[in-house]
Amino acid sequence: MSSPNSQTFEMKENILCFDGEKRILVAKNAEDGRNVWAKKIHDIHFIAGVIEDERNYYLSCEFDDAAGYYLAASKENGSTLWYIPGRPFFNILFDGYLYLIFIDDEEHYFLIKVERSTGDKIWYHRIDPDLTEYSFKGDRILLSYGSGKEEMLSPRTGFPVNRP
Repeated sequence: MSSPNSQTFEMKENILCFDGEKRILVAKNAEDGRNVWAKKIHDIHFIAGVIEDERNYYLSCEFDDAAGYYLAASKENGSTLWYIPGRPFFNILFDGYLYLIFIDDEEHYFLIKVERSTGDKIWYHRIDPDLTEYSFKGDRILLSYGSGKEEMLSPRTGFPVNRP
């Protein structure tokens, strides 16, 4: 029986189980249930979501409503490859990169393009807190806000581009 503080994420090859009380993440083989690895994750209470690529898991880790970090862990052994401090709200793999929406300590929101292998920020773009919709397609990122404002960004540079 799982506790109220446990979470399960079914991934392609493994099932990730997070015990929020003990703060332990366990990867279990999806076919036979055997433990592949276990990892202590300090200072978090909740994992908001997990995405994966061929080598890594990317976890949105939360301390509380306003604080957390984004963590890349190796699928092979669970080792931490890198992390980015800040509360992640959104993450997507698009065109070989990670795109994240973060809130910083001053409660400013940013869309960030991240190199998956290193966690290095390639660019960032400040966004308004009333963001209501986003779409990633080919040569553009479209951001729509509750105010009616729309922005179109280049995925390559993060700079605004003109509408076609």
